[in-house]
Amino acid sequence: MNPALPVTLFDRPLPEGYRDELQALVAERPADPARQAGSMLLFQIGGLRLALPTRLASAVAPVLHIARIPHRSGTVLLGLAAFRGEILPCCSLARLLDTPETQTSTPRTLILEESPGRLWAVPIDAVLGVRLAGAASAERAPIAAQWVKESFADEGGAYHLLDHEVLFRQIGLATA
Repeated sequence: MNPALPVTLFDRPLPEGYRDELQALVAERPADPARQAGSMLLFQIGGLRLALPTRLASAVAPVLHIARIPHRSGTVLLGLAAFRGEILPCCSLARLLDTPETQTSTPRTLILEESPGRLWAVPIDAVLGVRLAGAASAERAPIAAQWVKESFADEGGAYHLLDHEVLFRQIGLATA
């Protein structure tokens, strides 16, 4: 260093112990972030409050026109619905889960994505929100245990996380 020039930030000598402190910080392994199980879409069918992982929900749309399929009335398959230029099979979760069907003032259609390119339209009564997966509770579900992966309580009441693998397998069997 030339004593005639002013000392700048990068020309100054390092403080005592700086390298040791920096080396210790670099060598220290960062703490693992808390793992999240993901987020869930909360929705309602009749009086039943359900949840599904948000990664399965491709879209939520206003009620779609459902074109009935001849000789298939009264089954889980309600018909076909057009959504964004695609024809999707439309299934009744209420019939599949054996719960009473109700009519609400703001029904919606939930578009579920089983796998890339395989979409299903499902009428629901309402979307109640999205939340992070949390701790399960011992709430008893009013539907068969095979459908429910876990139950949890929220400020809105008790919700039941559907087992999506069982759900898609049963939709496939019921609509075949």
